[in-house]
Amino acid sequence: MSPRTAAVRVEMAGRVARPGLRAALGLSALMLVHHFALWAWTAFHRGFPLLQGLERWDSAHYNTIVTQGYVSPLWAFLPLYPLAVVRPVYALLGGAVPPQVLGCVLSTALLLAFVVWVRRWDASRETASPLAPRTVWGWFFFLFSPASFALHSHHTEALFLLLSFGAFASAWSGRFGWTALFAGLCVLTRNQGVFVAAVAALLLAERAEPGRKLVRFAGLGAVSLAAYGGLMVFEWLSSGDPLAHLHAQESWSHAGSAWEALRTLWYGNPAQVARGWPLLRGILCALVLVASVALFRQSRPLFLYGVLSVAVMLPQGDFHNAFRFGAVLFPMLFWLGDWVAARPALLRWTVALLTLWLNHRVTHGFVIGLWAY
Repeated sequence: MSPRTAAVRVEMAGRVARPGLRAALGLSALMLVHHFALWAWTAFHRGFPLLQGLERWDSAHYNTIVTQGYVSPLWAFLPLYPLAVVRPVYALLGGAVPPQVLGCVLSTALLLAFVVWVRRWDASRETASPLAPRTVWGWFFFLFSPASFALHSHHTEALFLLLSFGAFASAWSGRFGWTALFAGLCVLTRNQGVFVAAVAALLLAERAEPGRKLVRFAGLGAVSLAAYGGLMVFEWLSSGDPLAHLHAQESWSHAGSAWEALRTLWYGNPAQVARGWPLLRGILCALVLVASVALFRQSRPLFLYGVLSVAVMLPQGDFHNAFRFGAVLFPMLFWLGDWVAARPALLRWTVALLTLWLNHRVTHGFVIGLWAY
């Protein structure tokens, strides 16, 4: 099947089963019920408190930041989510509600806001955009990506998801002010925020008049640099180190050379294992790259976003965080779902069952303390 034929079939599938807001929210509700029921049952069955299961790994670090502030080496986690979103609500409630519970509530609200915004933004447009799915399957693959639990738990993903969509959608519509605001906030949320700012600047430049392309690109770049500068000032005043968020990552595993980082792509490093969870993480990265290449014709900046989001993992020498990094790459996940929508029913439902199985296992792994990112 030629790429043109495949694209036509995906577009036809989107016209037949164009996802409405009810379908998107319904899938969101199914995902939320599944995950929280799984967590509650697992905690009960294994004999540990549910609140303990909700503060595994990075969630526990966010708890520390919310309740005690930054201590080394927690500077690796950027401040917008724990200090500007969760901590004010925690203080307003007098500390009566555990931070991980507040994180779940706030992140769930942000996720649902993202779903509603994407659907309404898409409905207001006359032409299709890769920022929204064409089919219900697009929503399915996004909501049931391996680590989608991070979108409604005590993590930064839901906030970053909403802000990154805001940046891309505003840039797609040519709105400089809103793009600058969302891109700047992305920079303060996750390391990937720098990629969002760069891609949003390119999207703005694409849609600007010929004489204003460079001005739009440079202007958004200046705003993003100012946001990054504000982060450095905050860290300098608080810790004495303006690059505390980078220096805190020195204890993480890293590739010993550029060649070792590149070998990560084909599991060429001695520490890499091409089986089990590590293999599945690599497969997800490969799918993200395939989707990014497929989006090249529709949007070169979004192609770049997918490639950079995979490339940033290579210096670790492994795909340790692939599930979590992939959870916020909504244009690529939407495309993958839309592509599957045009496949034969047997293949489509087989892939859907495998997707549900992996999502279930990763969600279960988080609550019992296995590495699920």
